[in-house]
Amino acid sequence: MSQAFAPAQRWRGFLSADRLSWALLALFASFVLWRFPDYGVTWDEDLHAYYGELILRYYASWMQDTTALTWWNLYIYGGAFDVPATLLTQISPFGYYETRHGFNAAIGILGIVGTWKLAYALGGPRAALLAAVLLALTPNYLGHMFNNPKDIPFAVGMAWGLYYLVRIAQAWPAVPLSLAARLGLVVGLTAGVRIGGVLLIGYLGLLIGALALSRGLAERSLRRFVQDGMSGLVRVLVPVLVVGYPVMLLFWPYAQQAPVANPLAALRDFSHHAYGYQVLLDGTYYWPKDAPWTYVPTYTLLKLPELIVLLIAGASAASLWALTRAATWRDTPRLIALASLGFAAIFPVAYAIAIDATVFNGMRHFLFILPPIAVIGALMLDRVIDRASAWHLGRALAGALALYAGYHLSVLARLHPNEYVYYNAFIGGVEGAEGLYKLDYWGNSYAEAVRGLEGVLRERYGGEFEARRFKIRICGPKVPAKYYFPRNFVEAENDREADFVIAMSNYVPTATRIVELDECRQMMAGIQIHSVERMNVMLSVVIDRRALKLDMASRTPTRRAPGTP
Repeated sequence: MSQAFAPAQRWRGFLSADRLSWALLALFASFVLWRFPDYGVTWDEDLHAYYGELILRYYASWMQDTTALTWWNLYIYGGAFDVPATLLTQISPFGYYETRHGFNAAIGILGIVGTWKLAYALGGPRAALLAAVLLALTPNYLGHMFNNPKDIPFAVGMAWGLYYLVRIAQAWPAVPLSLAARLGLVVGLTAGVRIGGVLLIGYLGLLIGALALSRGLAERSLRRFVQDGMSGLVRVLVPVLVVGYPVMLLFWPYAQQAPVANPLAALRDFSHHAYGYQVLLDGTYYWPKDAPWTYVPTYTLLKLPELIVLLIAGASAASLWALTRAATWRDTPRLIALASLGFAAIFPVAYAIAIDATVFNGMRHFLFILPPIAVIGALMLDRVIDRASAWHLGRALAGALALYAGYHLSVLARLHPNEYVYYNAFIGGVEGAEGLYKLDYWGNSYAEAVRGLEGVLRERYGGEFEARRFKIRICGPKVPAKYYFPRNFVEAENDREADFVIAMSNYVPTATRIVELDECRQMMAGIQIHSVERMNVMLSVVIDRRALKLDMASRTPTRRAPGTP
């Protein structure tokens, strides 16, 4: 009997969770290397690119060129992503933004590795494999990881920070100095992207307090609580700050000018960030300051894959049930680590609601809660697999998961490279969300719109195409379209001279909706000749205004010279 099953056992040993993890990571990295040029330039990506150049100028001038201290509103961000990305563009064989997208995607992969390690520390190899897969196939993470220069690097830093926090909880009270130093490096790089990285300092303080309290209660000793608390501050918190703060300052010229006051000012600004456009929720437009408190929770719920939503619901119920059992409280360090994970997924959204923070672009600013959500979902799925195996339902569960994976991958394939416009089946997918929630709000589809217009004109004019000159009016962000212009496309300065208009579907008036940008209202007149669509939903459109342009010219009276009849 044992000999009969030996080949199967050998295959199980070969296909271990660790090996599968690295194989799937290699497969995913291959996809990134193959497809990263597909993704377009996003709305303010050009601002971040220029900000990286300004920080380099700041140092190259021995801090005499201080433009980086006041540039746009980006001076309240650090340049921990923008600086190395800018340096990379100077040696890369790829285009300027293609290079940044490749680097952005590499950072995103690093976030998947960090999520894998976090799940491994809490649940072992199979949970780690599941967490990596869940995050990699979360459309809002996948779709942003190629061209989001702030929210993805920030999310990656938070994932690694949570991993080191869990490691600290597991090593408590004998936390190695090297572990604290690594957390400090992560904190510095994360805050060097966005000051919100100091959340990790807050999480660390709570973790130290909880661990010290648990030992004090276990030994019924106030002295133990005080000793552990002070030891944690000296052995962990101080090294984290000593390493992390200089790293943050290195990439952030504005913070260097007032190392305490300016980061605190940036933290206040982030909570109530000025945003001049309306946000869309359930078919109604609101100014950001007037958006309902349900804005971020709703977008988060609808943009998570259906499986993750179900797993999070199950994990929430299982956690409440587990807390009623005495056995749960015997393993206090693990309980504290798991509680930290749940806190990291819930607290940022709850805090934003509590302070009435300015919110826009769906859950884009909260992408950093996706790694802990993926880990929680993986831990729950790992437990479900164990239960299914015990009840002899393992094959049925594997079949159901395979069917869902096939369906979900087909959705991602149909959306590519606009995965971030995804909505789950609870709202009816992308089709169900049309008109109710934002789709392409960042201009990723403009690259395809420009190529589509070029294709239409090449087919129309054939060999004469290169000799003609076309003026394009761009509604909304300019660079996401202009970067892909062929040589004979130029940006129109006003509506009257525009041959064509490129606009996102959010800016196209309908019977029930007016456009968000007043500057786009008059542009929309004309004939639609091309559109970028995914799953029967329009993301952006190209409008031919040439007939209207000729009509306006014919109706414009000719000016006569003074004194002529």
